[in-house]
Amino acid sequence: MNMETLKLFLDIASLKSISKAAQKSHITQSALSQQLKSWENTLGSELFVRSNKGASLTEAGIIAEKYAEQICKLYDDMVTEINHLQPTQHELSIYAIPEVCNYALPCTLYEVKKHFPNCHITLNEGASSLVEERLLLEEGDVGFISGPSPKSELCSNMVFSDQVMLVASSTTVCPDKITLNELPKYPLIWSSQLHCVQRALNNISAGELKLNILFNLDSIEAVKLAAIRGHGVAFLPYMSIKKELYSKQLKIIHIDQFQVNNDVYMVKKHNQRCDNDTKQLIRYIEKTLIDTLC
Repeated sequence: MNMETLKLFLDIASLKSISKAAQKSHITQSALSQQLKSWENTLGSELFVRSNKGASLTEAGIIAEKYAEQICKLYDDMVTEINHLQPTQHELSIYAIPEVCNYALPCTLYEVKKHFPNCHITLNEGASSLVEERLLLEEGDVGFISGPSPKSELCSNMVFSDQVMLVASSTTVCPDKITLNELPKYPLIWSSQLHCVQRALNNISAGELKLNILFNLDSIEAVKLAAIRGHGVAFLPYMSIKKELYSKQLKIIHIDQFQVNNDVYMVKKHNQRCDNDTKQLIRYIEKTLIDTLC
């Protein structure tokens, strides 16, 4: 038994799947199964009940998980203290939805670097589902998604809310205010990334509103560019269009009695295994985020 085996065991327990744990560690499922079987033979007890639904801990497995977490934490603390003897660069991996990744976090991360000059931060863009997946696989330390996560393995904390607005090119002839029922009159450039807009429309119209969607784009920047060129109207987060509104490239079309807010949540994995320096970085981001957003 070694530290690698312990961490692989904890991965299986967390993901409830030998195949997912093998995928995370980039080893074959058969190799991981052999390591697990060897450790079970050493302990003289089966640690998991295997089924088509995955792997769940036995009573012995629950005990093993408790002590394996303690051992891994002690080991990580030891490595951290030893690393403190010499200057090292600490890693922080962040996953965030596009609007947060591109328009909100860069200023925050600039402040983080000023206070933690030896940290290396990786900022990755992805949809909420991808962010959750990466955190569960522990490929990311912290994430930012739209709305709270339904995953029980993740804890969610709302950090800010950004209004999503209907906009058009300043050269487009259209009223400053419309009703929701008038929205289908206008060609709409749709972004599949803004799930909050679809949720808000479904809540108020029960799916009965037939939008005039011209085309669907994955990139918020592409949607914004198409709107600026007058190809149609578009729903866009305020944080992504502040400059264009100020320079009068875009204008807001208010919808009577309809408002969309994109509630952004910071998510982390419960009982996440990371060193004290990473925890300190995450705490600093939590503390200063609101005051340092772009």
